[in-house]
Amino acid sequence: MKHDVIVIGAGPVGATAALLLAQHGLSVGLAEGRTTPSARLGAVSVDDEALRIWQSCGLEHLITPFWASGTSGDPMCKYQDARGRVFLTLRQSISDLGYPHAVVIHQASLLETLWNQINRVPAISFMKGTELTSLTQSDGEVIVQLRDGHGSMRELSASHLVACDGSRSRARQLAGISMPILDLPGHWLVVDIEDDPGQHVVDIRCSTDDTAVTVPIPGGLRRIEKLLPNHDANDWIDDDQQVRARLEEFWPRARDSRIIDRSIFRFSAGIAERWKVGRVFLAGDAAHVTPPFAGQGLGMGLRDASNLSFKIAGVNHGWLNEDVLVSYEQERLPHQQRVLNLALRLGRLMTPSSRWRSSVEQSLVRVLSECEPVRRHLEMRGPGIRPVYRTGYLGNGSKAGQYLPQPYVNTPCGQKRLDELLGSRMTWLAIGNGMRPGDVSRMATSQSDTLLIEGIDFEDPEHKLQRTFGRSSSVLVRPDRVVHTHIPCKHFGLSITRRSQWRTSHPQLA
Repeated sequence: MKHDVIVIGAGPVGATAALLLAQHGLSVGLAEGRTTPSARLGAVSVDDEALRIWQSCGLEHLITPFWASGTSGDPMCKYQDARGRVFLTLRQSISDLGYPHAVVIHQASLLETLWNQINRVPAISFMKGTELTSLTQSDGEVIVQLRDGHGSMRELSASHLVACDGSRSRARQLAGISMPILDLPGHWLVVDIEDDPGQHVVDIRCSTDDTAVTVPIPGGLRRIEKLLPNHDANDWIDDDQQVRARLEEFWPRARDSRIIDRSIFRFSAGIAERWKVGRVFLAGDAAHVTPPFAGQGLGMGLRDASNLSFKIAGVNHGWLNEDVLVSYEQERLPHQQRVLNLALRLGRLMTPSSRWRSSVEQSLVRVLSECEPVRRHLEMRGPGIRPVYRTGYLGNGSKAGQYLPQPYVNTPCGQKRLDELLGSRMTWLAIGNGMRPGDVSRMATSQSDTLLIEGIDFEDPEHKLQRTFGRSSSVLVRPDRVVHTHIPCKHFGLSITRRSQWRTSHPQLA
C-alpha cells in the first residue's frame, strides 16, 4: 500500500505527527504495536507550545478537561529542602502564545482523544497491533514490512517515514542509527494514586537521600515519584502496603489512597547520533531521551512533530525544496541539547550529592529568587526552554526564528485566536501602526502564501504584534508558527494589482 508518509508509533508524538501531516494534505500510514491507547505512567506536564500544537490539530476544546493550570499568579511548583521549607516557588502565568506557561495533564485521556481524532480522519490509515519487521530505502521511497498479531504480513511504501516509536525504537535500529544512553544514578518509585488534587501545585522535596515529587493530575489522580535508597532490593513493588509505606513518608494521604499504577524506573538521557537517514526521520523519544526533571520530555517530541511535518508536506507538495529537510535536525538538535542540560542541572538540584552542597545551593536560590529579574528567569518558562532558532529554514530579521505570539484578535466573524486565521502554508502578516492598516508593499509573496493585513483582516486590540515586531512591520510565518522573516522597514514590492488578485482568490478574508 502506498502512502505519502509512514509514521511508526502512535503515542502522543506519533499521533500528533500523523494529524499534522494529514492536515497538510498528505496520506499517512500510522502503525502502532498496541491495540488500545494505553499510557502507563506517562508524562504529567506540557507547556504552552504543546497546547498550541494540539490547537493546530483541532483539539483545543476536546482536550480542555484533561489539563489544568491553576490561576495566573498562583503557585505552580514549590521546591522544598529536606525539612520541608520552601526555597523556591514558581508561579503560573499566561504566555504570549495564548496558554498557561505550564500545565499538568492526564496523558491517558489525551492519548485516547488523539486516537479518536485520528479515526475521524480519512487520510490516516491507522494500523493497530502491528509490529515493524523490516525497513528499506530505494528509488526515492521507504518500504516497510509490518506483522500483525496473527502473523500476517503487510507491506507499505511512502516517500518519507517518521519514527516515533520510543526510546527503544525498532525503526531507529533498522535504519542503522545508534543512540548512546546514559543511565542516571538511582532508582525511582513512580506511582499513580487516587487523590483529590485540590490546588494544582507540584511539590518537590530536594534531599541527599529522600528526594520526592508529587504532581496533581486531572481526573482525581496524583503522581508521586520517590528516589529509593541504593540498598533497596525493590522486591516489594507488588505489595500495596509496602508501596504506601514509602509514599506516605512524603505524602501522608497515600496511606488510604487506591493505587492505580506503579513501577520502578531508572531515568536516562541520550540523543541519537543522527535524526535523518535518507528519507527516514526520528522524532520524540526515538531521537532523544530527556529525564523528567524539567517536565519537557513530551513537549520536546511535540515540537519535533510540528517542525518536521510541514517541511515534509512542503516537499511532497512542491512548495519547498527538498534541501529544507536538513533544517529539521539543524533547528531541533541545539534546542534539545539545551533542554537536556537544563533537565540534568535540575536533577542535580533535586538530588544534591551532600548536605553541605544542598544547604549552599538552596540558600543561594532562596536569596536570588527575591530579585525580580532573577525570579523571572526562574519562573515556569526560563529562557533555556523556548526554542529560538538561529540556523535552518529562516530568512532575515531580528525576530526570525522566534515564535509568533498568539493574541485574541477581532475579525468580521468575531473574536478569534490569531492562529485560526493563518494559512496552512506560509503566512504574511502586514502589521499596522495604530492609525493605518499594514503595508503590503514590502512583501515578496508567492501564490501559495496567505496574506493578512492588520486593520483590514483583523484588529489586535492589545497591540501585541506591534509591540513585538514594531509598527508597520511585516512578518512571514511558517506553519509551525515560527517567524521565518521579519521586515521592520521597506523592502521588495507587491503591486496593487497583485494584492487585488490575492484578495479575489481569498474571499473568506475579503
